[in-house]
Amino acid sequence: MQPRTLLEALERSFTGKLRAIYDVLDGNNKPRPARKDQLVSAINRMLMNRVEAEWNSLTRHEKLVVQEAVHNPHGLFDVDKFTAVHGKGPGKRFTVSRYNNSNTATKLNLFLHLGDWDDPQIWIPEDLQQSMKCFVPKPKEPEVRFLAELPPTVDLVSYPHVYKSGKYVREATRSTVPIEWRNMETTAKSGLLAMLSLIDEGKVSVSASTKRPSQASMKRIAGALDGGDFYASTESEAEVGPIQAFAWPLLVQSGRLAKLNGSRLELTTAGRKALSAPPHETLKMIWNRWLSTKVIDEFSRIEAIKGQTRGRGKSAMRAAEWRRGAIDEALAQCPQRGVVSVDDLARFMIATNLGFEVTRSPSTLYVEDPHYGRLYGETATRWGVLQDRYLLCFLFEYVATLGFIDVAFVPPDGARKKPWEPTGYFDGSFFSRYDGLKFFRLTALGAYCLDVVDEYKPEAPRNSTPVSVFPDLRVVVQDGRLDQEERSFLRNCADEEELESVWRLSTEKMLRAVETGLDTRTVREFLSARDEQPLPELVEGFLSRIQSRARSIRRAGTGVLFECDSEATVESLLSDSKIAKFSLRAGENRIFVNTSSEQSFRKAARKMGFGFDNG
Repeated sequence: MQPRTLLEALERSFTGKLRAIYDVLDGNNKPRPARKDQLVSAINRMLMNRVEAEWNSLTRHEKLVVQEAVHNPHGLFDVDKFTAVHGKGPGKRFTVSRYNNSNTATKLNLFLHLGDWDDPQIWIPEDLQQSMKCFVPKPKEPEVRFLAELPPTVDLVSYPHVYKSGKYVREATRSTVPIEWRNMETTAKSGLLAMLSLIDEGKVSVSASTKRPSQASMKRIAGALDGGDFYASTESEAEVGPIQAFAWPLLVQSGRLAKLNGSRLELTTAGRKALSAPPHETLKMIWNRWLSTKVIDEFSRIEAIKGQTRGRGKSAMRAAEWRRGAIDEALAQCPQRGVVSVDDLARFMIATNLGFEVTRSPSTLYVEDPHYGRLYGETATRWGVLQDRYLLCFLFEYVATLGFIDVAFVPPDGARKKPWEPTGYFDGSFFSRYDGLKFFRLTALGAYCLDVVDEYKPEAPRNSTPVSVFPDLRVVVQDGRLDQEERSFLRNCADEEELESVWRLSTEKMLRAVETGLDTRTVREFLSARDEQPLPELVEGFLSRIQSRARSIRRAGTGVLFECDSEATVESLLSDSKIAKFSLRAGENRIFVNTSSEQSFRKAARKMGFGFDNG
């Protein structure tokens, strides 16, 4: 608790610390009082009489420290928050401890003190705080740090065993690897439609108890995604496993677009409507429902951490809704075009009191061994391994899959420090499959779905690498190379014929892109901004045809195809006026019936004396 007065705080300090504070305050100009009560009285009198002068004598960094405490509503100095905001702590020489009778002190010890005898937190006394508010300026509000451009590479660190001096020792090894950038906005919109189509075809199976997709279903989903899953066709693919392909079935279930029927998912009424609805509206609806879903706790995907699902560990886990809400609020404050590192987002969350708890009792969780691997070094309230891995999972597997952020990642092996790695206790290649996520950028879709903006407007890439557009629909790079954002944009509407240099506009890709919200005007502007010559007439005509034909066909509903034992049975059934209203002939011995009328068809057929083979 905050000390009411400076006098009260000083009385709780050891004599050795008081002598050091007195020397800082008086500069050793006078004989130091011998008794503790005299030291307390002298320090209190001198500091309260010249508190503004002492404030002015602080260094710039020391002033930042005191500002935080003075303008905290309760006079608390939060070391973790300050370090997150400013990148370093209050200073190595500054110490405040109930059990430290140190004879050293800094100027900060004049202002910052401990509270009650059993309180480990650091405070500015209330009377000192009130007297300083009138001349100490408020600290700057924390902001999300961001980069204008993505760095091309990142350094990875691993600790392999190396044979030295007759024995194996672990040695830090550094390597530089390129970063892969994935534009997720268009990928997510096409992924949503691909996912709903697979469900409509009965090709997605999930567990009845966990709602998680089967391995075969995830393989189908990954194959239907534009560009595949994040680590598709890489050396890490088998070890990492599915990410987007795992998330999609859970997302559509939580969004009530699909429900379980036996072992397979089937579309709900809302799911069928979503097939023809604007994808960005459906994705926003899924997100709003995901924030409170109980279909999964995302932390369960951090499989290296055991003890989450039973006993005391299970009962100590915090509700995932609170964690999601904190991240949702933090993402909404990210700059839309800025590249943000995951670590900087974490620092911002700490600085703005958006930190969250994964569990009330970290020691109930463990790695590898339930005795030696327990997380005793973790605390529920401080950011550490638990919060760090949950944030990575939530961003990479769910936020990115929905297209709210573009992501930059590397292979997870060595991408992030693993707990106990230097000791050799944890020997896995990586601690979680999400460790490779390094940077992200809020998309226009994310800004809309997070309520940052009121209207959704897809954005075209900003950079303008010179290209030439030819009448045969070729797009040839003339000078330099397209950046990652430009390549991702072209990949949505063209085929790459020669690596990094020649693309050809594709009818199929263009139509699919327009179906998910891309406007051909955006493609025209993209090409025109990079080609000095006007677009060829054949290209203009191609884009116009795409725009006019992109919505030529629309889903009018779904149905069931019934096969009859003979053509005579078909004739008899269709002769019934009631069946004829909602049925169509589909070949010699088949009848097509609207899904909404299936039960009426069955009832009418039975009345006519025809039964159904459900084998």
